[in-house]
Amino acid sequence: MSTDSAQDEPNEASAGDGSRRGLLGNRIFLLSSLVALTGLATGAWWVFLAGGVSEEQSLAAALSAYENGESNEAREIARQYVDDLMVESPYQGAASFLLGAILSDEAHDYLNPRDRETVYRLAAQHLETAKERGFPPGYEVRGEYLLGIAQYHAKQYEQAIKTLEAIYPEYPVRQMEIEDALAESYLELIPRTNSHMQSSLKWSELFHTHPNLTTDQQSEAQLRLARIQYELGQYDDSLSTLEKIPPTSQHYVDGVIVQGLISRRRYQELLAAGEKEKAQDELNTAIRLFRKAAGNQLVAADSTRKASYLLAVMLRANGQLKEALEQASRTRKIYYRTHESVAAGLEEAELLRAEGKNEEAVEIYRRVLREANLGGRYDNPWIEEIEFRQRITRAIDAWKSDQHFEPAVEVAKVLRPIFPDDQALQIEAEVEYQWGEYLENQADKVPFDQSLELRAQSRFHFRRAGSVYLDLANFRFATGEYTNDLWKSASADLRGQDFSKAVEILAEYQRYETRDHKPRALVATARALIALDKAEEALGPINECLEFYPKDPSVYEARVLGGEAYMELGKLAEAKQVLAENLDDGQLEPSSREWQDSLFSLGQVLHLEGEMFEAQARVKGALEVAEAIPREAFQLLEQSNLSYQGAIKYLHAAVRRYPDDPRSIGARYLIAECHRRSSMLPKKKFRLVNIETQRIKFDKEVKDHLERAAEIYSGLINELTNKLEDQTQLHPVEANILRNCYFAQGAAMFELQRFKDAIEAYSTASNRYQTEAVSLEAFVQIAQCYRYMNQTAEARGTVEQAKIVLSRLAEGVDYSETTHASRDDWRNYLDWLATSL
Repeated sequence: MSTDSAQDEPNEASAGDGSRRGLLGNRIFLLSSLVALTGLATGAWWVFLAGGVSEEQSLAAALSAYENGESNEAREIARQYVDDLMVESPYQGAASFLLGAILSDEAHDYLNPRDRETVYRLAAQHLETAKERGFPPGYEVRGEYLLGIAQYHAKQYEQAIKTLEAIYPEYPVRQMEIEDALAESYLELIPRTNSHMQSSLKWSELFHTHPNLTTDQQSEAQLRLARIQYELGQYDDSLSTLEKIPPTSQHYVDGVIVQGLISRRRYQELLAAGEKEKAQDELNTAIRLFRKAAGNQLVAADSTRKASYLLAVMLRANGQLKEALEQASRTRKIYYRTHESVAAGLEEAELLRAEGKNEEAVEIYRRVLREANLGGRYDNPWIEEIEFRQRITRAIDAWKSDQHFEPAVEVAKVLRPIFPDDQALQIEAEVEYQWGEYLENQADKVPFDQSLELRAQSRFHFRRAGSVYLDLANFRFATGEYTNDLWKSASADLRGQDFSKAVEILAEYQRYETRDHKPRALVATARALIALDKAEEALGPINECLEFYPKDPSVYEARVLGGEAYMELGKLAEAKQVLAENLDDGQLEPSSREWQDSLFSLGQVLHLEGEMFEAQARVKGALEVAEAIPREAFQLLEQSNLSYQGAIKYLHAAVRRYPDDPRSIGARYLIAECHRRSSMLPKKKFRLVNIETQRIKFDKEVKDHLERAAEIYSGLINELTNKLEDQTQLHPVEANILRNCYFAQGAAMFELQRFKDAIEAYSTASNRYQTEAVSLEAFVQIAQCYRYMNQTAEARGTVEQAKIVLSRLAEGVDYSETTHASRDDWRNYLDWLATSL
């Protein structure tokens, strides 16, 4: 309501400050007389005062100018002293009082509500400063009044209530305006409690008792009373009050809106009570009332925009989604930069999102978030700030649930300043991280060639998450969340394969984190260093974890990483030791990830060790005829076999326990390789012994190993071939395993002297890989099989086929990738082989 009064301001002396006003008036009179006598012009007299008389006299002159309506002159003098802390009492607050009072007067002339509120806020700041320093003599009561009114118009309702209630008994000439402001302030306080509404009702009734209220003021008072009754749940009383507002009143449409709000509230209550039919009637009534108010062109825009927004809300509640979207969009566009525009925009964005129009929804969300803070703070009577944030957060969560991460990220990036910085950063980081996880999971479900792009995108979003988490950590450096944010940042960078950045962040993390969490940082650092091919450097944090935190759960992962680092460095004995400790200490459960990793890794280490001993045995002469093999070579073969048997044991257990683990295919291939290679030692021994029972024993060992190997190769070939047909492409590791299985199966069959089966395996390989150099190996092995079968013609024909394939191989083929010879070497070897058959 208006705070203007028809009462004359000079009558304020009756409020108890007449003597001080008289003294001040005498001073102003003397100064004014002096100015008149000197003949100074009206527009420049204050310059003389400011330069030639005391501050007290200058400020007194400024107060006189203000009282005479010469605001510009008063403002210029006040500006000279507003920051001058040397002004003596009792005029220390005079300059601030004048600036605040003048701004309060000027605020009435601003048509834009936001601008008017801003000016009142500035006025309140000046008047608060004046109060702290002391209002000028004679203006103490008036200064408090102006301060309270400015606070009220600046929507600083709590401060306004405190100020105005304190001054109310001392300022009878302005009590009607104070009552009006207090009634409105209590009504606008958020949250609207019963206590606030009762206080609003008290002041409103006091205001309503004044006999000199105009017809418009009476209608406005009735409207406010109806709003209070509505907030108190007294719907029938509110409707009765609204009937007293005549249709010709400018407040009539606002009354229609209150009627609509009552129907809306009743609809919600009836719906909650399960009375759907009655609820629908109230909903239809609300829509009719809001439509009536929104279509009224005879009232101010603030009433029609309220109704326009509320109509969109109720149309949506009624399931008229198309009409609701159109109404919300119209409200947002017509009433740009208003509370209703923001609230309607939120409705519009939610409706667009529900229709799957994500790009349009994102644009509206961005506008809504920007407009909601145009005044430098969130302030909307239709949607409380907490609810506003919740609705934005729900939209982001809904997009995440539907795997629509791009719009979720776009909105998350513009949450500030409506959302606190830390909350906005956390939401953005979480969306990026979950986007990375989603893409990573999708990559596991598609053929390898398609997965490459998905994995690249996944890494990008993990790194984005890491960057945002780091920003969040820096923002919360002085809080207890700093190290936790650093950990999330490093974890995201690890998954994004930005290992150097991860190592850098983990170092910072360890500077500030407590001892309890340091082991996990050591392990994560080691993992990053191994990925950077710094296995030797990785052993530092691994050993630190094992030595200083032996009881921390992180030691199990540290041992797994230690096994990996030692294996890369060729220190197989150390690798076996740390991995075996995980399996033998009795603390890990087989269901744990570390047990699983240790089982697979230990099998791989033992297989690698077996190959190493076998290679050393070959160097020492293990390939010679059995009688000529040195004892040392036999000992190395024995060690090799022990390692192979250990590898078979652990890898078999891993495959049996974890058949769905992606590593199980590679583990099965290594088991087959261990069996095939283990046949070498009993085969040599078979040729050294003459005792039939021993020969039978060694022969059986050879056949058992080879047949078991061939069986595993065959199973892998079938499984990977089916997978290839389903996905059209295998992971490179699986593709290499499939290729090796064909050749290894052929080699096992050859050793078993099942030459036809060997030819079949090699023939399949030669056909499948006819555009690769490895196919030449298959032809050579086929020729060898025919030779052992005494089919010389077929052997020579096979060699000729190999020559043709060699001539057709593309020039860019890399022979060294799958064979041990160059193109010329192969040509010479095939020529020699053809003549030797």
